[in-house]
Amino acid sequence: MTIGDKVVVITGAGSGLGRALAVGLVRRGATVVGLGSREPPLRETSELIGDGRFSWHVVDVSEAEKVTGTINLVADAFGRIDVLVNNAAIYPKISFLEQDAESWMRAIAVNLGGAANCCRAALPHMMRRGSGRIINVGSYADLSPIPNSSAYAASKGGLHALTKAIAADLGNAYPDIICAEWMPGPMKTRMGDPGGTDPSVCAEWALRIIEQPRGGRKVIIFEKDREHTPPKSLKSRVKEKLMFWRR
Repeated sequence: MTIGDKVVVITGAGSGLGRALAVGLVRRGATVVGLGSREPPLRETSELIGDGRFSWHVVDVSEAEKVTGTINLVADAFGRIDVLVNNAAIYPKISFLEQDAESWMRAIAVNLGGAANCCRAALPHMMRRGSGRIINVGSYADLSPIPNSSAYAASKGGLHALTKAIAADLGNAYPDIICAEWMPGPMKTRMGDPGGTDPSVCAEWALRIIEQPRGGRKVIIFEKDREHTPPKSLKSRVKEKLMFWRR
C-alpha cells in the first residue's frame, strides 16, 4: 500500500503525534480526516496544514454511536477508508488509590474503548474493499508500568490484546487487511516525555509502516520504525527442539 491518494482517518489529530501524522500524510498525497474531542486544536491542525485534503470532525471516540456515524460519513464522502490510526489517548497521572473510579474508567473508555469503537466502525468498509490498514498506537506502559499510571497502563495492555484478537478474527480471509500495534516509544509531546522523540520523526516511521505488506502474517507489532519479533516462550522453544530431533 502506498500513501498517495489514500483516505486516512486519524484519531487525536488535534495535537502531538496525531497532528504530526496528519501533516506527514497530507504531504505524501493522502486525504486525511482528523477526529478529536475538541474543536480548537483540530482547527489549529487544519490551519497548520493549509490543504483542502485535510478535514476534521469533533467526536468523542468513547461514544460508539457517534463514532460509527462519523466513520460512515467519511466513507460516504470519499468512497472508502484505507487507513485508520487509533492514536487518541488520555493519561491521568495519578496513583491508583487517589484516582476515583469514574476517572479511571474514563481512561479505559477513551484509550481502549475508543480504539475498539473506531475499528468496529471502519472494518466493514475495509472488508467490502478487501484491503485496509489499522494502526493502533501502543505503548510499553503495560510491560513496565511506572508510578501514577495504572489506568493508562491497563488500557494499553488491553489495546495490545485487542489488536491481536482483531487480527485473529480477520485471519486469512482478508489477506490485505492489517491490524497492527505500533509502539513509537517516548515522545516529546504534552502527554509524553520532554526528552522523547519529536513526533514528526515518529510520523515518518508510521508512514513506512503503513506501506508494509502483510506477507501472510496474522499479528504484526512494530517498535519505532521496524517490525518487532517478541521473544519465544519456553513452550515454543521446547516444541521446536522436539520437532528438530524427530526429523
